[in-house]
Amino acid sequence: MSSNLAWVLIVVGGIMECFWVSGLKYADSFALYILTGLGILISFSCGIIAMKKIEVSVAYAVFVGIGTAGVVLAEMLYFGENFSLIKILLITILVICVIALKFVNKENDDEAFKELYYVVFDEIKEQK
Repeated sequence: MSSNLAWVLIVVGGIMECFWVSGLKYADSFALYILTGLGILISFSCGIIAMKKIEVSVAYAVFVGIGTAGVVLAEMLYFGENFSLIKILLITILVICVIALKFVNKENDDEAFKELYYVVFDEIKEQK
């Protein structure tokens, strides 16, 4: 399996996590419980398969970050949770950190840091 396919599986698993976590709260029939269980099975299967190729600590952080951000946004957009600017800010920070983690692994730690450093500080210079 390629590294790119493993990352696709992490993203798919993270998105699927959004559905099954909401299912834990809102399922009210046998069919919805079955769908929630199927979501758990698919989500974790994607994660387990992908983590054979990708560093576990980074893959799991990205996997859970996608799920967390998705559930918080779904709660606000679809399930009537109060909209909170601080939640949006914190989710934005989480997503930025998850994206940064995707670029950091054993093979290219130094390169990723240099790229992130230049992106951040070039942005700051442009704002001045």
